[in-house]
Amino acid sequence: MALIGFKNTHNQSVYVNPVQVAYVTAFEEDVTIIALAVTGAGGKPVALYVRGHVDMIQHKLGGVAPRPAG
Repeated sequence: MALIGFKNTHNQSVYVNPVQVAYVTAFEEDVTIIALAVTGAGGKPVALYVRGHVDMIQHKLGGVAPRPAG
């Protein structure tokens, strides 16, 4: 699957493989967290903070990353 490009909160380009997305959730207005199914130090998922509303990010990812309940 092709990588999908986003801008992070530091205006840097980041690329995500949608297959590796664990979940997508809102952080602030127009900032979304993409959590990957990859663990970092401490055993927590690697998270990317990207620019864009959560619904737009999910649409761009192809709807494969549901928001967690809560």
